[in-house]
Amino acid sequence: MSRLIFRDFDEFADSIDGIAGRFVPTARSTAEWWVDAVPAGALSLQQIQIGGSATFAGDGASGSFTLGIPMTRPQCIRIDGQRLDGNSFIVLKQNQPFTFAGHEVTRWAGVTLPVDHAVLGPELLEKLHASDGACTRTDPLRLEQLRWLIGRICCGAATIDLSDPAAAKMAEQEISAVAVRALERSLKLQLRPIGRPHLSRERVIARALDLIRAHEGQPLFTSDLCRAAGVSERTLRNTFNEYFGVGPIRLLKMRQLREIRAALLAADPTHETVASIAGRFGVWDFSLFARNYKRLFGESPSQTLRTPAGSSDQAEDTSWLNYAVRKFADDLLYAVPRSLNSAAVPLHTGSNEQ
Repeated sequence: MSRLIFRDFDEFADSIDGIAGRFVPTARSTAEWWVDAVPAGALSLQQIQIGGSATFAGDGASGSFTLGIPMTRPQCIRIDGQRLDGNSFIVLKQNQPFTFAGHEVTRWAGVTLPVDHAVLGPELLEKLHASDGACTRTDPLRLEQLRWLIGRICCGAATIDLSDPAAAKMAEQEISAVAVRALERSLKLQLRPIGRPHLSRERVIARALDLIRAHEGQPLFTSDLCRAAGVSERTLRNTFNEYFGVGPIRLLKMRQLREIRAALLAADPTHETVASIAGRFGVWDFSLFARNYKRLFGESPSQTLRTPAGSSDQAEDTSWLNYAVRKFADDLLYAVPRSLNSAAVPLHTGSNEQ
């Protein structure tokens, strides 16, 4: 990632994803006008700096939705004449003209999602298309999460690497999930139950867990779980939170660390590196990965890689997954008519369960 610095204001505007319009400086610039841009899968991530007092008039770009989050004092920014606060961000879309006015150097973090992105379900898309005005408000925690994620990826640090497709997809998954939650809160979407006869929660979880168990040693993403369960990301998230107290992303993060540990223990350190192995499983922030890994396993990833084969306990602690799979019966049980369930093979509940 390289920072693009602009002296021409029109070129600066043209380089920003998600908008179409023009800036007009209202005072002499006191800082550089720059853009940091990084693709993360189907997403476009940006940090921009407007180097002085300026106004902007334009429209959202076609074929996408863009979330803009202030990185500097929001009270010094007006969108369509409305002063922002700590809970404010902007949502830009085609055919929604808007104006910006800033009276000092301002910086923004932005994420642009294509309108056909899988995380934008039908209900959310409908509300986005029907919404008026660029300025909206949401949970400040979501905004802080977006600032942190976009800032980490756009900072150009050596520990950030999206070159592996799995790493780029994992970054896309994490950012799009937070972006959707910010949008859901701002648009006040009501949670809808998914119970029978449409699709039982138990079947949703069973299909997801079956996929996790069947793909040992391979990276998995929430989109994979959604396809296996036949539900939207939002429904999957709500169902996992209801039963397990954590969402699917958190569960897959823990699985990711365990899968990487197994791969490190099995690898030849003369031919493979921690970065090459972790990247295959979707790691893009290697500094954060190393801290989480050591917190969970009590040693660094490089120490694990150097462990001679057979000298460390390589058994995976799968008791939780095994119990969960037994608790949530597979599709074959659900296919049996209710009157015949008593004849089905019972789930094992012996005393050796953990």
